[in-house]
Amino acid sequence: MRAELPHGYWNPKIELMPKGKLRRLQLSRVQEAFRYAWKNSPFYRRLMEKHGVAPDDILTLEDFFRKFPVTSRQELERDQLENPPFGTRLALPLEEALRYHSTSGTTGKPPVRAFDTERDWIWGADAWATSLYNFGVRPTDIVMVAFGYGSFIGFWGAHYAFEKIGCRVHPTGSMDTKTRIRVILDLNVTVLCCTPSYAIRMLHVASEEGIDLAARSQLSMIVVAGEPGATIPSTKEIIEKGFNAHLGDFMGTTETAGMIASTCSRRCGGLHINEDRYLTEVVDPNTLEPVGYGKKGMMVVTPLLKEAMPLLRYATNDMVLMERGTVCPCGRTLDLFMGGILGRYDDMVKIRGVQLTPQMIEEIVRGFPEVEEFFTTVENRDGLDTLLIKFELKSGTDSAAAEQIASNIKQQVKTHIGFSPEVGLEPHNLLPRFELKARRFKDLRVKVN
Repeated sequence: MRAELPHGYWNPKIELMPKGKLRRLQLSRVQEAFRYAWKNSPFYRRLMEKHGVAPDDILTLEDFFRKFPVTSRQELERDQLENPPFGTRLALPLEEALRYHSTSGTTGKPPVRAFDTERDWIWGADAWATSLYNFGVRPTDIVMVAFGYGSFIGFWGAHYAFEKIGCRVHPTGSMDTKTRIRVILDLNVTVLCCTPSYAIRMLHVASEEGIDLAARSQLSMIVVAGEPGATIPSTKEIIEKGFNAHLGDFMGTTETAGMIASTCSRRCGGLHINEDRYLTEVVDPNTLEPVGYGKKGMMVVTPLLKEAMPLLRYATNDMVLMERGTVCPCGRTLDLFMGGILGRYDDMVKIRGVQLTPQMIEEIVRGFPEVEEFFTTVENRDGLDTLLIKFELKSGTDSAAAEQIASNIKQQVKTHIGFSPEVGLEPHNLLPRFELKARRFKDLRVKVN
């Protein structure tokens, strides 16, 4: 592993702020966000009137949590459908909205469309800068952003944040993987920014080209976002070992913009929340009641400084577990999401009475270094729910090993999850590859309404 990451604070006044003072800052900002949405956003004005709550009713954070309902993605989609193309959440004239982005649509749902003003973009980039600097990025770093630069917000904010810190940034939007590898080597790149899936893809392509990135590159940090992976132990090990670099997990959403939480240089296993910019809650996904520290639940988030499109108590469907920031030795008072995003409630499926997430399968399959790619489906066969795992071996791997690997994967799933899957080898390069959000799990069972 490279040298230890540098420790420091981008904004020590906020990051070291006593908790009581931080909560008062959050209350002031949520009250202002509520008043702003009441006055300017038709979507939220209707919702507030429907539930009989007005700005003067929000005197404490508990008032906000208790009196105002969560906003679901389905509500945003319905508003867009009924008021095409952007819905009624916009809180200013359309001509004042400068930047457009949308969700990636990888779930098969219609994208949620969003706008930013210049102020939105600046504070979103600063949230990213806070997170990147706290991970260890410094002005002397040379950065490559492996991202398509489309309407998916992805690493747009990261690009501007790297520049804000003072880094030299190399965008590689139109380049293929082989060309990006050459950029890393030829330009002495020290920070790679991409999804976990694409980091692994780069390692496979480099291996096929006879390039050992761990030995030949100057990379010291890999910044990943867009999907779980950095906190899945087997996936984390593959990336860190393959690049000989420190891996940092960065967590945000298109709907909220900016960067909600991220790994710091002390890498305690949690992601510090940018609490001055985001008010986060963890609730039971069924009752929407708070679960408190140390328990899994759904993340509900309110960006506190949004101007173009306010968003209040947004139900993300992300499974998280919150702990107090003091469990991390970095000194920050900011709360943590331990393990990052643990899964998504809308990805969770029940098979033979067992609740299963895609991350559970990835943790097992990535533990076999001979496997290059995999894909999982759930099917109903003769009335029995069946899990099928298809995998490909790395180029040059002896195919005779496939049968033993399949048997070992099957046994690991049975041991750790509770039932036996069907596991099979696929020809090389048949399964899909991903640059943005990877979707390696599909439920093919016929749903009965």
